[in-house]
Amino acid sequence: MPIQAVNSVVLGVEDLAAARRFYTDFGLSEATTAADRSDFRTLDGTEINLRRADDPALPPAVVDGPTVREIVWGVDDAATLDRIADELAKDRDAAFDADGVLHSRDDDGYGIAFRVDRRDAYVPPAPRLNLYGAPPARPVNQRIDFAEPIRPASVAHVVLFSTDVIAATRFYTERLGFRVSDMFREGRGAFLRAEGSGYHHNLFLIRGERRGLHHIAFAVNDFNDVVLGGKTMLARDWTPKMGPGRHLIGSNYFWYFESPCGGAMELTADMDRADDDWEVREWDFVPSNTAAWSTSFNPTR
Repeated sequence: MPIQAVNSVVLGVEDLAAARRFYTDFGLSEATTAADRSDFRTLDGTEINLRRADDPALPPAVVDGPTVREIVWGVDDAATLDRIADELAKDRDAAFDADGVLHSRDDDGYGIAFRVDRRDAYVPPAPRLNLYGAPPARPVNQRIDFAEPIRPASVAHVVLFSTDVIAATRFYTERLGFRVSDMFREGRGAFLRAEGSGYHHNLFLIRGERRGLHHIAFAVNDFNDVVLGGKTMLARDWTPKMGPGRHLIGSNYFWYFESPCGGAMELTADMDRADDDWEVREWDFVPSNTAAWSTSFNPTR
């Protein structure tokens, strides 16, 4: 089933004004807003849909307070949607809405949905890293513009707490075609990539005593963008959670900030790419295997 990537994340929030301010400061563009909702977009059109937590139209929450209510995955075509609907209908509700979006739930109770991929084509800027001894990667006689606003290109991945990572992983791999990139031993976590994605992971399941959102990661161009975006968040009084740093698994840079939407939001860059020749490894769940380096790190929060 060629699922491509996250198209949208629906969040139920208790303080809509704070959530709107967070995502504005984080660099997303507000596409629509109303008294009870707001929609933000990354550069490729991936959406963050903010809704009041008590909105009866939302899928039920898996935990009290602000959290993720639904993840919408983009797929190749309508035929793929029909195949997914047939598969999920074997043991759970799976229904199309008036817009042709298929809605269901995973084995942990998280709302999941599927639609034909709506993201825009995104052309990143040319690499800006001048390597010693190599031809210049950015124009000669040109400085970096450190005042340029940082705009996330897309949602890189979503991380969810699961009370049974092994069972949850089985659902995504056996029912929806996700592939395991790496695992933490003893069912502590699983890094999963959608069948149509070449990134190390689009979904990470981490074991927790209760379910809920751990974080959403937003892709920016490079480490410079991670740091400058993080400095903007600090200047606007948002609380850092982890980083800046670089993950060992996935190799991506990171900086996380506490979010009024539940969990945290991450700026990330330079993730490993993977295909069928990727070597899956099992890792002990210890800080030395999670962050190659970081100014601060706590993977259990």
